[in-house]
Amino acid sequence: MTQIKYGHRLSRLAAHIGAGAIVLAGLAGMAGTAMAQPAAASATEAAQKKTVAVVLTQHKVVKDAQGKEQLLDAGSVKPGDVVEYRATYTNNTGKPVSGLVADLPIPEGLEYLPRSAKPGATLVQAATKDAVFAPEPLMRKAAAGQKPEPVPYADYRALRWTLGQLPASGSTAVSARARVETVVPPAAQVSQAAAANAPR
Repeated sequence: MTQIKYGHRLSRLAAHIGAGAIVLAGLAGMAGTAMAQPAAASATEAAQKKTVAVVLTQHKVVKDAQGKEQLLDAGSVKPGDVVEYRATYTNNTGKPVSGLVADLPIPEGLEYLPRSAKPGATLVQAATKDAVFAPEPLMRKAAAGQKPEPVPYADYRALRWTLGQLPASGSTAVSARARVETVVPPAAQVSQAAAANAPR
């Protein structure tokens, strides 16, 4: 199991996109870690106790001989593999948190599997790289005089859940699945991240 832990202030709940880069690094088999160094571990744990902490995990979805699904370590993947992402939110603030919004990035090279987001229905919306969220299936304008057409699921880059209130010491989770189309080399990931963060 690949696991990423981090805490953040409530005003920055949408900062989970940063975790997406770490998840992508795991998909490419990079030997990296998101855990704090030992000297800073106690400070990190103290900060998590005062915030909403998020644990992001990724598993490879496989079926056994009987057709039953199993979730295995996703340390390495290849095209065609299905990966499930799960983000678990735990409220460590000691009081209810309202307006909780959960973002789950879909890294380049992955194709979102339709309606695999949980919880689904009215709670989840999707977006392409333009970051305009709407219910799935996403639609885009077609040529003049033609009806709007569905956006390919390979173009989905993020999911967002409006979860509302999370009680003190409460926990909730969101998840989604995607199929690996291409495994992005580590060098390409660094270049993409640098380009995304470059001043405009």
